[in-house]
Amino acid sequence: EEMTQTYGMSATPTWSSGEENALTIQDLALVKLDETDLVLQKKLGHGAFADVWLASFHGKSVAVKMLHRSNVSIKQLQSFIDEIKLMSSFDCQYIVKLVGATWARPSDLKCIMEYMNGGDLRDYLARTRPADVTWMDKYAHIHNIVEGLVYLHSLGVIHRDLKSRNILLDSTKGTKLTDFGISKEDLQETMTMGVGTFRWMAPEVIQDLHYTVSADMYSFGMVLSEFATHHVPYDDLKNPVNGQPVPDSAIMIKVASGTIKPTFNSECPKWIVDLAMQCLSVNPDERPTANQVSHVVRTKLREISIV
Repeated sequence: EEMTQTYGMSATPTWSSGEENALTIQDLALVKLDETDLVLQKKLGHGAFADVWLASFHGKSVAVKMLHRSNVSIKQLQSFIDEIKLMSSFDCQYIVKLVGATWARPSDLKCIMEYMNGGDLRDYLARTRPADVTWMDKYAHIHNIVEGLVYLHSLGVIHRDLKSRNILLDSTKGTKLTDFGISKEDLQETMTMGVGTFRWMAPEVIQDLHYTVSADMYSFGMVLSEFATHHVPYDDLKNPVNGQPVPDSAIMIKVASGTIKPTFNSECPKWIVDLAMQCLSVNPDERPTANQVSHVVRTKLREISIV
């Protein structure tokens, strides 16, 4: 109760008992933890559907994700349950680990994850200039991102929302992927809410066509452009007439039609640009698989003796 008052989570959604009973929250019984051991400390991030908090659990730092209480739909809550269930099945050093979940009733559901002390890749790139970070350092991040995708795709899991915000850094644990919860429906909703996620999305995803794990490889190509420029994709796109930034809707149309590619600066290693361009093929069948990209990256890193 005290936590509820402190963190403004008092707005309880109104659902029928039938709707609530239809939720598969019992699937999380094996990862359920005692909430009395959880102490929320400060908000780390705010998303379209959820917030992430820094907390301590048994005295150890953790990250806690919870849905916005005021406007959460039963469908979003089921998606959240599915996300936690999916995370509980992962065991990979390149993917953020689930610690467990707590709830008194379904609308209170909290996902407790390992805390990554370096924040996300987007903020890291935004506060540094390309000249400040060596490509050797960037290769270490790229290697982990690819290996995370290899693992997910080996399980037949499509991330669907790979972007720099969903790549977390840590001073000792390295770089890991997070945020697998986004369902196809959420993706559509996120796009209509005007959240810039579509800048990383494959054309077939924006067009709402059938897509496969190759959609993640397109998004990976977009992330490679961020490593080159440190900017959000298409940040440099200006209207030639008035010099104003091109509106999101216009960028979206160009991405969907495959008539636009992100910028790579001249300092970017040629092999990274070549790899990105393969990943950014409009035809999903022409994109390399995560395994193929992993092979290219590891071969390259052996040449310069990192791996």
